[in-house]
Amino acid sequence: MKWTPDLDGAASEYTQAATCYRNAKMLTEAKQAYIKTAEIQCKMNSPFHAGKSYEQAGLIAKENKEIEDCVNMLTKAARLFQENGTPDTAALTLEKAAKSVELSHPVKAAELYRNACEISELEDNPRRCAEFVGKSALLLIKEQRYDEALEALKKEIDFHAQSENYPKINRCMVGVVLVYLYNGDPVEAGKFFQQSMSHGTLGASEEAGIIDELLSAYNDGDEESAVEVLTRPYIKFMDNAFAKLAKSMVIPGGIGKKTGGGKPVSETEGKSRVQIDDDEDFDEGLT
Repeated sequence: MKWTPDLDGAASEYTQAATCYRNAKMLTEAKQAYIKTAEIQCKMNSPFHAGKSYEQAGLIAKENKEIEDCVNMLTKAARLFQENGTPDTAALTLEKAAKSVELSHPVKAAELYRNACEISELEDNPRRCAEFVGKSALLLIKEQRYDEALEALKKEIDFHAQSENYPKINRCMVGVVLVYLYNGDPVEAGKFFQQSMSHGTLGASEEAGIIDELLSAYNDGDEESAVEVLTRPYIKFMDNAFAKLAKSMVIPGGIGKKTGGGKPVSETEGKSRVQIDDDEDFDEGLT
């Protein structure tokens, strides 16, 4: 005669049931069985194993194209992993959740990457933090949320500085300037550039030259010079989010890019959009 529930036995039986349902392609039932397993494991004060069960439920939800359920399950799993004292696993679980919704819900994915960054920051892991916040920034750029993207890019620079990753710092700085200029704010772009000269090797780098020339061309309304900078291989092979900003950059008061016949490109209302030749495919930029 048992006077207490056999929680361990119940968890084991539910896990076996989930496996059988999954093998039978009964994904909804498999997900529910894993959720029951997780709930029992929580009662057993076993957060790590409960987290693993929620993670399995989330992966099944993803397989069944139940994206919202997938994110909810993986977020619960991450919280339990963190409670268990395994923050690395928690951050990686949030990364899985973010990847699941990058295409369908990019802003939610950016938030999940930011949460993963915060967890990694508590563990003093600047490289991981830079990776997560950088992914968040790219998604925010694609969603035209430029102020939030700039904040994320500056955090990425700070994390790279902690690990003394100067090449990454320089590349991020070019990205920040591109976002500022695309958003029509050359004053802040210039201030940022001047403040950034104290970072590592930027002053003597290729990136410093690119930023300086681009700012000069933008402020002078010199579209031809701007086009020359924005079509350089360095810009083209940045992440697509930045390459597309460069491709559609507007130069206020642009003087027009000279064509082969010596005639300038027509201007409208004192603004001229950078024209990129059709054979310049920015979508091939490295990610």
